[in-house]
Amino acid sequence: MINIENMINKEVVRDNYKDTQKLQLRKSIHEKYSINKVGFLNWMFAQYQFGNQKKVLELGSGRGEMWNSYFENEELLRYGMDITLSDLSEGMVDHLNQLFDKKNISVKTIDIEKIPFGNETFDIVIANSMLYHVKDIDLALSEVKRVLKKDGLFYCSTFGEDGMTKYLYDALTDMGIPYKNDMNLLFTLQNGKKKLEKYFDHIERIDYVDSLKIDKVEDYIDYIYSMSSLQGLKREFYSDLLKYFESKKKDGFLYIPKEYGMFVSSFNSVV
Repeated sequence: MINIENMINKEVVRDNYKDTQKLQLRKSIHEKYSINKVGFLNWMFAQYQFGNQKKVLELGSGRGEMWNSYFENEELLRYGMDITLSDLSEGMVDHLNQLFDKKNISVKTIDIEKIPFGNETFDIVIANSMLYHVKDIDLALSEVKRVLKKDGLFYCSTFGEDGMTKYLYDALTDMGIPYKNDMNLLFTLQNGKKKLEKYFDHIERIDYVDSLKIDKVEDYIDYIYSMSSLQGLKREFYSDLLKYFESKKKDGFLYIPKEYGMFVSSFNSVV
């Protein structure tokens, strides 16, 4: 039986992100089939209020592709910002070190539940698509608040409960594929604001409008098998999944809803 609680199991998450292969597979389906061609990474990067000499911490940086935009922007480089990228996975940290070797970025292994910096260190803290992996969300957010300056900003992106995840689990139910239906959506667009309000005065939700339009269903099934929450999905279901999603095509395409966005949080309503 598929155990969706793998999403918040640190060992499973570490194993799933031990190298960039599975993460790149999941990202590639968005790059290839997303209707919104701006791209979620580019959209997120455009939201950040960077500035002169600011100290920036990103938690759960993954493959770090978003920061390529930073090094391509001469104006941002002139700000002389102090940037620290981090991840819980040693494999991702190794990748980040190679990607940004000899560039002015620090890379560290960091668990968001125990951030190794002093109080009020950073002007900006970023946590993209990772808070739903954190079991103790209150501890994590209290740590973010602790290391963020009083006039700082916290950016955290996540998914919504009515997007790709719901579409997939509804399909598994429809097909009769067993899975442990007790998923605890720890941090979503629907419940994230309430959790953030315990630690921040002002929270703004910004939505990214998009969906997938897929012609090659095999790519979507490969995406499914790469998900940490579905590590118990047996390969014997592959042909059934293929047949099912092929039957859902309209005019040659499989349409899958996406629901993504971010919260921008602060202490003193500076947003």
